[in-house]
Amino acid sequence: MFPRKLIKPFFLIILVIFVLFFSIFERLDTTPYKESKFYEQTMFTLDSLNKKNHKIDGDTLKMGWAKSSLIPSFSTPLAGYGERKGKINMGVEDSIWVRTIVLDNGINRAAYISLDLLIPPPNLNLEGILEGTNLKESELFLTASHSHSSIGGYLSSIVGEMFAGEYDERILQFISTAIRKSLLDALNNMEITKVGYSRIHAEEFITNRLVGDSLGTKDNWIRLIKFERNSGKNVIMYSYSAHATCYTSKQLKVSSDYPGKCIFHLEELPKIEFAIYGAGAVGSMSPKYKFLKGKDKLDVIANGISNKIINVIDSIPTFFENRLLSNKIYIKMRKPSFRLNDFLIFKPWVFNYLVGLDNSSKYFSFLKLGDVLIVGTPADFSGELVKPLEEFALSKQMNLIINSFNGGYLGYITNDNWYNKKNINTYETYTMNWYGPHNGSYFSDIIKKIIDINEN
Repeated sequence: MFPRKLIKPFFLIILVIFVLFFSIFERLDTTPYKESKFYEQTMFTLDSLNKKNHKIDGDTLKMGWAKSSLIPSFSTPLAGYGERKGKINMGVEDSIWVRTIVLDNGINRAAYISLDLLIPPPNLNLEGILEGTNLKESELFLTASHSHSSIGGYLSSIVGEMFAGEYDERILQFISTAIRKSLLDALNNMEITKVGYSRIHAEEFITNRLVGDSLGTKDNWIRLIKFERNSGKNVIMYSYSAHATCYTSKQLKVSSDYPGKCIFHLEELPKIEFAIYGAGAVGSMSPKYKFLKGKDKLDVIANGISNKIINVIDSIPTFFENRLLSNKIYIKMRKPSFRLNDFLIFKPWVFNYLVGLDNSSKYFSFLKLGDVLIVGTPADFSGELVKPLEEFALSKQMNLIINSFNGGYLGYITNDNWYNKKNINTYETYTMNWYGPHNGSYFSDIIKKIIDINEN
C-alpha cells in the first residue's frame, strides 16, 4: 500500500512535471498552409506588390566590381560544423573575400554582394554599410559561398555559437567594414556593360544527401551571367547548388572551399577580369566526385566547374541591357520551433532563447536583370525544388537563378515529401526544419509569385 505521507509529495511531483511539460511543449501545427493566416497575409503582400507600377527600363546598364579581404588581423573561430566546437583557426588555406557587383541603369541600382562565409550575418548594420552611397536596403542582394571552413564568431545566439564559435563584436564590425569597402570600390569602378546568360550541365559534381540520387532529385546546373565590359574583359557571376563542404570538420584552416578555388582558376585567364559566386539551392545537395575526399575532392570539383565555364564563355552572346530592378519582400511564417517528434514541438520561447531570430529574417530578395531573375531565399533552399520553378520561369520568358542565404536565415526548406520520413538523414527535416510542414510548397508559391511580378 502506498504510504499516506508520500501521497502529497507524489502528486506535487506529478503536478510539476505536468506544468513543465505544457510550458515547454505544444502540439505541432499541421494546418494545410493555404488555410493558414500567414499564407493569406503573405499572398496579400505579394498581390499588392504585383499591382504597383515599377519602372524597370532605364539607360544602358553600367556595372562595377570590387572585392575586399575577409581575413582579419586577429584570431577567429571557424564556422560551419558543430563538431569543431568553435575552435580557433590555425591559419589560412586560401583567401576569403567579400565580392561585389553594382548595377545601374540610371533609374534603378542593385548591389549583388557575396561573402565567403557560412551565411551573411543576419545582424549586419546595413544602414552604416550604405551610408553615403545613395543605395537603399532593398537594392542590396546578399548571398554567400556557404563555406564550412570560413571565419566565424559573428552569430550571437547559443545555437549560432555552436556552429560558428564564440561571438566577438570585432568580427561583425570587421565584416561590415569589408562589405562597405567592397561596395564603395565597386561604385567607383562603373562601366557600360553587355549581359549574357547561360547554364551548363554539371551532374557529376553533385549528389542528393537527403534521400540519395535513386529516390530524390538533384539540381545539376551551373547557372551564370556573363558581363562584357567596354574594355573587352569579362566578369562572371555564377551559381551552383552543391554545398561547399569538401573539407570536413577536421579542416582547421580558413578556406573558401571549392567555390573560391573555382574563382581562382577563372581569374587566372586574361579574358576573365573578375568572378563572383553565389550559393545555389544547396539544401539537400552535397559535392561529390567518386571516392575522393578533402582537398582532392575540392581540386577536382573546382577544376571541373571552372573548365566547364571556360569552355563556353566565348560562345555566350552578350547584349546591351537597360532593364533592372531589385527589391526585398517580407513574408509571414508559423512561429519557429524545434521538433520533438511527429506530433510535438518545443514552444517558440525555447527556440527564441536558443536561436533568437525575429521578423527581420523573414524576407525574399530578387534582382531582375533583363530576362534573368535572381531570387534570394532566407534559407538552405533545397535543390529538389528548383526544376519546376525554373520551368515556370521559362514559360514566362525568364531565366531563373535561385540563391540561398540572402541575409536572413530560417533554417532548411526541403521537399515536403520527406518531412516525416525517418529512414533518411533527418538533420534537414528535423534539426534544421524550424517552421513546420509544407514550407517547400509555400516557398515555391512565393517564388512563383515573384516570377509573376517580374513577368516582362
